Amino acid sequence: MRILCLHPDSQNKAILKSELASLLLKLQYSNPDLLFEFVNGPLQYSSLPAEKSSPHEVHRYKFYEAEEVEDIRKAGEWLANKLDNDGPYDGILAVSQSAAVVSSFLLYRQWYDHELPPAFKFAIFINGGIPLKILKDLGVPVSNEAEGVVAEAKFQRNRGLGPLPTHTTKARRAVFNSDDCFGLNLNKIPLELKIRIPTVHVWGENDPLFPTSVQLTGLCDPYIRKIQIHKGSHEMPRDEEGLSELVSLIEWCIQRATWPGQMQL
Repeated sequence: MRILCLHPDSQNKAILKSELASLLLKLQYSNPDLLFEFVNGPLQYSSLPAEKSSPHEVHRYKFYEAEEVEDIRKAGEWLANKLDNDGPYDGILAVSQSAAVVSSFLLYRQWYDHELPPAFKFAIFINGGIPLKILKDLGVPVSNEAEGVVAEAKFQRNRGLGPLPTHTTKARRAVFNSDDCFGLNLNKIPLELKIRIPTVHVWGENDPLFPTSVQLTGLCDPYIRKIQIHKGSHEMPRDEEGLSELVSLIEWCIQRATWPGQMQL
């Protein structure tokens, strides 16, 4: 089983592979047939002086320049070419910026190329959100409240602060309330604009951007999704308990994706 792994902004495949080493070791211990392929984003971010960096850190990459529809759709085209040339892949693991690309790609494909099968059988989103501009481009009603929540979250992130108390207070309700998922009314979004493959969503309770992860979670089928909220911020769970929980969730996701009923959707 092949799983494509995509790094966050200003990183590269070697760094992500190093960060996921403990997780992958645990997964492959019980699932030796799992193959993880890491790939760099299409745009080089920066070149750091070699004398100040280890060799695998010299070049870093990103998937798009700005969070605009044109840029993200161009990144989606890059992903489509990757799948055509090197696929198929059974699943995908995407972190932060790459999760925005993957979730957008999946929704555009379902909306415009609905006759095609899903690009992946399952997806793992770590610190992942979907840009509201993408939803608006697809015709999804996006409220001022939803845009305000995202703007507030980014403001907190840019100032190096934690999540707003008002966001934390609303967190549980937002996860389970289809009428108000941090401003998104999920009941007004058609099934074709919801991700219908098994998914796992991971974020830290101290991440100021966690409302964007909740919004993406709301756009995924609630019956075939799992959520992990760890004690950290915009990062992977690092403690043994958190890693073990994530392993269990990913194993569930893989197994759920291979159910005959799921494969016929």
